[in-house]
Amino acid sequence: MPFDTTLAIKLVPLYLLVAIGFALGRGFGVNGQELGKLALYVLSPAVVFKGFYVARLDGALLVLPLAVMGLACLMALLAHPLAGRFWQDGRERIAAFTAGTGNTGFFGIPACLSLIGPEALPVVVMVSFGATAYENSVGFFVVARHRSGVAGALGRVLKYPGLHACWLGALLNLTATPVPPPVLQAVDLLAGGYVPVGMMIVGLGLAAVVKMRIDMGFTAFAFAAKFLVWPALAVLFIWIDRTWLHAFDAIGHKVLLIEAATPLAAVTVVHATLNNVHPDRAAVAVAASTLFALAWLPLVYGMFW
Repeated sequence: MPFDTTLAIKLVPLYLLVAIGFALGRGFGVNGQELGKLALYVLSPAVVFKGFYVARLDGALLVLPLAVMGLACLMALLAHPLAGRFWQDGRERIAAFTAGTGNTGFFGIPACLSLIGPEALPVVVMVSFGATAYENSVGFFVVARHRSGVAGALGRVLKYPGLHACWLGALLNLTATPVPPPVLQAVDLLAGGYVPVGMMIVGLGLAAVVKMRIDMGFTAFAFAAKFLVWPALAVLFIWIDRTWLHAFDAIGHKVLLIEAATPLAAVTVVHATLNNVHPDRAAVAVAASTLFALAWLPLVYGMFW
């Protein structure tokens, strides 16, 4: 099926936000780390809370985060020994980490909301939370297992605000506990800021690494896992679900396909930097994948919808 330009047009607002972030980084020296903290500790939990609070928490939707996390862990554990055949200088750890996840939050959530609509939020939040759980647990071990034990990884998960927004939103949902309207309005305002801030952070990342040289081998390995293996797995599952399982509707299938075609996770650079494992190579690969996904995602999506 040919490239669907109408889908690319729907993503134009996201492209513009990325461009604004790039301009802020290159022209005004804006620091993406501070915006990242705002998005991670305030805006993202608001999106997660809203998603769990309004979601229909039954059936497959409850299992989805665990399934995503399990698949992410399997991908990373399989990718690590394979990457180890090519590198023994730490790149194999970053390659394995990024094989297990993608930019399901900053890129995936706004892409799903843009291409599908607000009805996609409950499903996309569940997918994103499963990916985040992997990134802060098994993913952390893959990158820095020699520097941190089980307690350290669990501590990172427990400190993640999205975790508490998850169980709180789910608890209020399952107990049918009403939330005061002013609180919901504040949550809506914060959640509304997640998309523009998140996409501008992507642009800031591009501005920071635009002059660096691409490690073709490492980038090719990461691209193959993210843009070939993950979409193939998503298409396979959608076919199985349509044929036998019937666990998700069309909205769920669309979300799974879009999230499978997202670029490399921006948090890859954070992990690489914190553990001093080739942060420059990680940053360039993430930036290149973000540019590539702007064309790849609507192409993949247009092949099936």
